[in-house]
Amino acid sequence: MKVSIGICAYNEEDNIGNLLENLSMEYLPQAFKLEEILVISSGSTDRTNDIVSRLAEKDQRIRLITEKERGGKAQALNIFFDNAKGDILVVISADTRIAEGSIARLVDTMGPSVGGACAKTLPRNKNPAVIEYCYWFLWKVHNRALREESKNGTLGHLGGDMWAVRKGIVAHIPRNVINDDAYLGIALRKKGWPIVFVPKAEVLIGGPATPMEYIHQRVRIVIGHKQLKEMTGVEPTTIGALAFRKPLFSLRILLDEIRIHEIRDYPKILMGLVLEVVAQTLARVNFKKRSKYLKWKQIRSTKTI
Repeated sequence: MKVSIGICAYNEEDNIGNLLENLSMEYLPQAFKLEEILVISSGSTDRTNDIVSRLAEKDQRIRLITEKERGGKAQALNIFFDNAKGDILVVISADTRIAEGSIARLVDTMGPSVGGACAKTLPRNKNPAVIEYCYWFLWKVHNRALREESKNGTLGHLGGDMWAVRKGIVAHIPRNVINDDAYLGIALRKKGWPIVFVPKAEVLIGGPATPMEYIHQRVRIVIGHKQLKEMTGVEPTTIGALAFRKPLFSLRILLDEIRIHEIRDYPKILMGLVLEVVAQTLARVNFKKRSKYLKWKQIRSTKTI
């Protein structure tokens, strides 16, 4: 089966070169072939396009597609869907690193009855402090929830910074969708296709370094989830949504994660919970202004992994 990798980028000169070199050295299982790596650069004004073009001269699988103006992630993904030749489409955030062998592990789960698969996201900051710890703990809880839902066959979320879908199940994402990956997860489940969580496929990301950056990022994501509930009638499988749908399940996951941490870390965990409450509250207040969250405002501290 042919595999196409898509990377949506906007001013990613600090990361895109390392990621593409990372991907160029990945080997897939014998049943798969890496057909192409498409970079959709949306209105980039830095050296992103030059870096991709230079690497494309060395690796013919790399191809640059440019948008004159930035139209949002959903629009960029639609361009990828329209141009990809692969049977399996893998989407990776431009500001990430991929653990060795993770692409192979991700696509190897895409059997004939699987519609989508998502990798395990791991925040990695050069100078971990309190806020970075809160972000790391949030992802620990979220990954645990994804794993449990996947085991139960009830996973309806394609979230994270690296995921794969079978081409043709969903051909288009509405341009006004904020959380494109969560939308795809809901669409796959509505069409009867299961989603699997692949913990051995790991993608490394940077986390916000200040409380304001943390809250800003979380507000956008939560607003995107509420938008999807309004559009589709279904909430994504996130720990926040599960807290209302499956409170005992969510509480068990949270407590299980807290138990494996030292007591000295409890104040930082408490701060993370407070920040999450603030973000959830602000998301409800700002939901009517959701259109302004369509284009992601870059948080520079997340670009240093």
